[in-house]
Amino acid sequence: MATVYRSTDAGAPSYPASSTNGAAASAFMDILKACLVDGYGSKPAAGWSVDYEDTTVQKRRIGLSNGNGVFEVVTWASVSVGLFIWDSITTPGVGSIYDDSWPGVVSEGVNGWQHERIPAPGNSSDAVACLYVNTFQSSQASNIAWTVVADDKAFWFLSHYPEGHSSVDASDSLNNAKGSYYPQLFVGAVKSPDLLRDDPGNFFLGFGGGSVPTAVNATGGSQQSLSNFWGLRTPMGTLPSAANNSDFEPYGLDFDRYKRNPLSSVRALLPALCSYKGSDVPKPSSLSSLYADYHFCSLPGICQLGESGSQGYFWINYNEWRGASWSLEPATIGGYTWIPWSFSQNDLYECGVTDHPDWW
Repeated sequence: MATVYRSTDAGAPSYPASSTNGAAASAFMDILKACLVDGYGSKPAAGWSVDYEDTTVQKRRIGLSNGNGVFEVVTWASVSVGLFIWDSITTPGVGSIYDDSWPGVVSEGVNGWQHERIPAPGNSSDAVACLYVNTFQSSQASNIAWTVVADDKAFWFLSHYPEGHSSVDASDSLNNAKGSYYPQLFVGAVKSPDLLRDDPGNFFLGFGGGSVPTAVNATGGSQQSLSNFWGLRTPMGTLPSAANNSDFEPYGLDFDRYKRNPLSSVRALLPALCSYKGSDVPKPSSLSSLYADYHFCSLPGICQLGESGSQGYFWINYNEWRGASWSLEPATIGGYTWIPWSFSQNDLYECGVTDHPDWW
């Protein structure tokens, strides 16, 4: 059963007074640990465990496990974090990215990845998956809030404007704020007939972008998107290679017509799917590799509610009709409660994130 965690909950982790000296990075780790491992207030923990943790000031790092793999978060200089995924970690690294020597800061373990096509530890010239968390400080609390939807195998981390923010109204089609200050994440197991829920290696990471570890601020990519998506196993159950790990791709479907009317009594609630395009995909010999994407999973906790493109935005029409006061206000559609979301500001596959068990 998934649980929704919000920064406005009683007992939720608070922001530090300043983002400097690794405090913002530590605050991000506090949020994940509180939601996934410890719980807080009346909210139970999602059911993850701490694989390891180093609480050294300005060098904090943590590994979080769901039994299928390990998600590692490492402090990056003052206001960023680096992200890694592993089958397992045998020897945690020491220090923070940028401030300490590479690759000593990278952990040692089994089947680790630092970015698409780049197995850990990589080189100092290779991009590392990252988030820029400069706004995770009390002076910015009026401009940023967070929502986590999680169960024992997967979670969504969504950062966004707070309710009632002056930059948000019901006519907004996206819940993600502009720029690199509102990062989004998906981490964990996908729903697949090829990779079972508890299979080792059924462990994926979706995030916006990466930066080289020699950069003082990890601001690469559109952090409010899932433009990067990759995992520890292919749908064939094999280890991804450096040549094809980037060939995982989440996507939405382009459909409209009746979708433009938000009051339609029947809605096609479609899962967000993922395809694999590696050279080892099974396909008929007559089929060109150009059209041989192997669709193998859906992402838990999310569905597509509106069409892509530049017309008939579902959330604009729906929110204006219901008089929503902010773009992340939950809605009940098809009997389920949905939190408005989209893959990015450019690819408007308007979706909803939910805790309803049918979608997990």
